[in-house]
Amino acid sequence: MEFVDAACRQCGFVFALNRPDSAFLMDYYRDAHIGHRGGELHFDGQVRRAAVAARLPAGGRIIEIGANDGAFCAELTKAGFDAFGFDPVEADEAASVEKGFLEVGVAPVAPQSADAVIAYYVLEHVIGAGDWLRSALALLKDGGVLILEVPDYSTHPQDSLNVEHLLHFTPETLRELLEQHGLDVENAGDLVPTVAYGQAIAARLVDRARAEAPRPPSRDYLAGAAARLEQAKSAYAEAKADRDRRQQAAGSAAELARTADPSGQASVFIWGANEYAERAAPLLVPDFHNVFVADKSASKIGSPFPGVSAAIVHPETAATAARRIFLLCSPNWNRQIAAEIAERGWEALALIDAVTGERLALSRHPGQAEPDPGPMPGG
Repeated sequence: MEFVDAACRQCGFVFALNRPDSAFLMDYYRDAHIGHRGGELHFDGQVRRAAVAARLPAGGRIIEIGANDGAFCAELTKAGFDAFGFDPVEADEAASVEKGFLEVGVAPVAPQSADAVIAYYVLEHVIGAGDWLRSALALLKDGGVLILEVPDYSTHPQDSLNVEHLLHFTPETLRELLEQHGLDVENAGDLVPTVAYGQAIAARLVDRARAEAPRPPSRDYLAGAAARLEQAKSAYAEAKADRDRRQQAAGSAAELARTADPSGQASVFIWGANEYAERAAPLLVPDFHNVFVADKSASKIGSPFPGVSAAIVHPETAATAARRIFLLCSPNWNRQIAAEIAERGWEALALIDAVTGERLALSRHPGQAEPDPGPMPGG
């Protein structure tokens, strides 16, 4: 998986230049991808349910493509819908997941049988948007609704330009794709993304022929190519600068850890199994004997993590360590985590914010963890 992207000169759409084949992707998502499974919903479930309910009759059949562990299908079933989920990555486990999963070859979905097809943060991961969309629309009744969410490249380029994302949609490019395939896009004020960096769209299938044989891009769409291309370049530059800042912060955090314990004997706990941890871990492993990635999410504990030899652990593992260094990786919760560490009495050689690359002070009171204003010991 390589971070190399290109933009179409004809229309300005941004996509991964080096796209792997489907067999590789299946292996990758089964073996290397860390998804959201179990625990609290990582999206606004109430908003998502309301958007579906506003567009479907009671008891309508819903097919969710990319259903992950089936959590949202379970929510829809409780709300009275005839909801089924499918996730190719989870196909081997579907028989033991009692959340309405469909197994390939066991319970195939009848063509044109769904009142709605929904997919949240799936389309950006596929190799070909057109092929994926045609297969999804083959399940949908005429007049049925398609609801999608994908990252918004125009407002959140850094989140869109994830190494796993092969396609980068703006609202304009997403709308054009759906209209090419015979869908009538709704201008609905109630439809809002349920993840902070996303965009949401709903459309009804009004032209089955176009769904199977899409029309070419419209003249109006192609006429705006130059402006979209400039927008794409600007967003890419913004994302690259942000990525460079994050990498620099990870380097500063690693250097602070090495300064705190040049011997490398301390156990380093990187708190937060996320992209910040992915940047910091490889910089610490060569210099420390014990580097752990810790997370409270039950769905992540026990999973492998890139760059470290041990699987993800619960933060409680730090309680038994004799010498500790903490790197905190949450953009929104680092100070609360720092206060929790202090309340537990976990003395540390260093408490480091891996998001900013700064050292924090251990506070004995929640909310008082601030960047250390004084010089570091030995610094």
